[in-house]
Amino acid sequence: METILTRLDPTEINVLIEGYTDLATTGYGAVWSVVLNVMLPVLFLGFGYLFLSIDRGRANSPSKDDTQAGLKLVLFTLLLAGIFMVAGGVRGLLAYALSGFKGGSLYIKAVLPPILVGGGMIAAVAFALLPRTNNSTHRQAERYALGVLGVIFGVQMIGALNAVLLSVFMSKPWEAGAPFLAKFLVSGVVGFIAIFRFGSASGWTAPARPQQNYPPPQQGGGGYPPQQGGYGQQGGYGQQGGYGQQGGYGQGGGYPPQGGGYPPPA
Repeated sequence: METILTRLDPTEINVLIEGYTDLATTGYGAVWSVVLNVMLPVLFLGFGYLFLSIDRGRANSPSKDDTQAGLKLVLFTLLLAGIFMVAGGVRGLLAYALSGFKGGSLYIKAVLPPILVGGGMIAAVAFALLPRTNNSTHRQAERYALGVLGVIFGVQMIGALNAVLLSVFMSKPWEAGAPFLAKFLVSGVVGFIAIFRFGSASGWTAPARPQQNYPPPQQGGGGYPPQQGGYGQQGGYGQQGGYGQQGGYGQGGGYPPQGGGYPPPA
């Protein structure tokens, strides 16, 4: 019986064997792929129903009156499966590019199907199905899904960064660290997007910047015109000690004199 392996030349077969061996030994193996693409979404659905049932027991539960909670859990389960597939395909494609495009077009053909299938699933759920639900007002299922994405891809990002640094410190060839670098980049992007959306859905706010308290402007003294000792105030013309007031002309001691002046009083 003719299989796909009989149609490949020995070089392409070796590339496939070495590629899948590397994937299996570095954590990209088929078992981990099945766990991410199949088992984890199913576990999310089961635990999501469990947590919603527990949460609805509270008197002030926001999901108590949500009649579409189960439907949204199913939709977000499909969305998670699509995201895992796309992330795996993009990670493989990026690792292929970072390693110097070694392996020919066969590797590209292997990673394109999960990208296309997962992308189609994401588009169908996000743009055709979820808008029909009340997810804009009841986002409990979305928060569950975003929390799963943030944890899974955040842990992957940390592990991949550790592997990249280990590869650098051990002076391994660039091709050995390229898959880990690709995993770090893809996991970091997905993880941070999920965490920030999770925070937005949960109502977090950016910390307020501390405001500098400037001293209030001094009122009086030091400005122009001067308040004391200047023109038009005490000691200046037209006030005490100036012309037309006490001690000036026209008042006590001025001209004509009011008391003790000329002519003297009778």
